[in-house]
Amino acid sequence: MSAPDYAEALIGWRVWCVVETRAGLRLASVIHEHAWPVAHETVARCDNGHEAPDPACACGIHAAREPAAVLSYLHGRDEPRTVARVLGRVQLWGRVVEHEGGWRAERAYPLDFVADAELARALDAYA
Repeated sequence: MSAPDYAEALIGWRVWCVVETRAGLRLASVIHEHAWPVAHETVARCDNGHEAPDPACACGIHAAREPAAVLSYLHGRDEPRTVARVLGRVQLWGRVVEHEGGWRAERAYPLDFVADAELARALDAYA
């Protein structure tokens, strides 16, 4: 295992879909068919066959420096199992590619998100 690119986890902003699964409500990617696991990190994969993130590719787990950069993702066409979208902060670590608006990382886990009390309770497994 190689050393991480930063000494501590970076914290960025992103939007998640909240989707219904057999295990209950889960956070999911807005772009990809991917529910975020509970109790362990999400690990980036790239369909192009290389380790993510790669500087020459758009792969990796994306997060922005500022919440305003991701607000447009709060709206969009949702799949039938999507019950909401939430804005939140994510911890990023491992290999990281930094760009003007934020980062793309190898590993990530939700830090917190903005949701009403009922939805927050339903997503309490991520706490």
